Amino acid sequence: MLNCVIVDDEQFSIEAIKKYIDLVPRLNIHAIFTDPRTALEQVSSEINIDILFMDINMPNISGLELAKALRAKTQKLIFTTAYSKYAFEAFEVEADAYLLKPYTFAKFSTTINRLFPAEMPVRSFAHNGDHHADDNYFLVKNKEEDLRIVKVLYKDVIAFESAHNYIKIHLTSNKILTAYLTIKDIMELLGSREGFKQFHRAFIISTDRINYIDGNTIKMNNNLTFTVGEYYRENFMSYLSNKLFKTSRKR
Repeated sequence: MLNCVIVDDEQFSIEAIKKYIDLVPRLNIHAIFTDPRTALEQVSSEINIDILFMDINMPNISGLELAKALRAKTQKLIFTTAYSKYAFEAFEVEADAYLLKPYTFAKFSTTINRLFPAEMPVRSFAHNGDHHADDNYFLVKNKEEDLRIVKVLYKDVIAFESAHNYIKIHLTSNKILTAYLTIKDIMELLGSREGFKQFHRAFIISTDRINYIDGNTIKMNNNLTFTVGEYYRENFMSYLSNKLFKTSRKR
C-alpha cells in the first residue's frame, strides 16, 4: 500500500484527487492539508510518505517553497496545478511528475504506474504485431536529389524538423534531407518506436542525439537548438523525471 499526502487549498481539487485515489487499490490517503503552513509543521515529522500530491499556487507558502522543505520526506513528489508556467521550477525542486488540472483518471493512473511500476511478466516480442521489431530503416524521397529514394537508418537521425509544407531530416553525417511530408506523417512512421520525442510543434528529436539541456532549451549534437513548447512541457518533465540521475542520499 502506498501512503499519499495531499496539500491543496482548493476543496474541489482535493475531492478530485481523492476520487482518483479511491479507484487505485494500492493507494491510501494518509493525510490531507488545506493550509500549507500546517502541512509544513506536520509532514516534517512524517517518515512513511510514498507520494506527496501538492498544489503550487497556495496562500502564504507556495508549493514550490514547501517542496524545498518537504522533498526529503516523500519517495515521490507530484505537483497538481492549473499552471504550466511552473514546470521548470518544479523540476528544480526535484518533482517526479507534473499533473496539469484538470487531468483525467487515465493521466493520473499512468503517472502512478510510471512512478511505481507493478511487476510485469516477461513478454515475448516475436509475435506481438509490432512492425518495428526488425525494422531499422525507412525510405524517403529527397527533394534536393530530384526525388531520389534514399535509405535512412533510424539510428542516424538527429531530428525531424517541420518547415512549411515539407520535413527536414537532420542526420549524423551533417546531411539534411528534404521530403514532402508533415509532422503527422513522421509520427505515423515512428509509431511506438522508442528514442524519439516531440517537445516542440516543429521538431521530433532522437533523444540519443541530445547534446545538453539548459532550462527549457534543448541543443542537439549538430547544434540544432530549440525551446520546449508550452504544450509539450508536461511530456518533457516526464522525460526528465525518468532519465535524470539523482542522488539517493537524504537531503
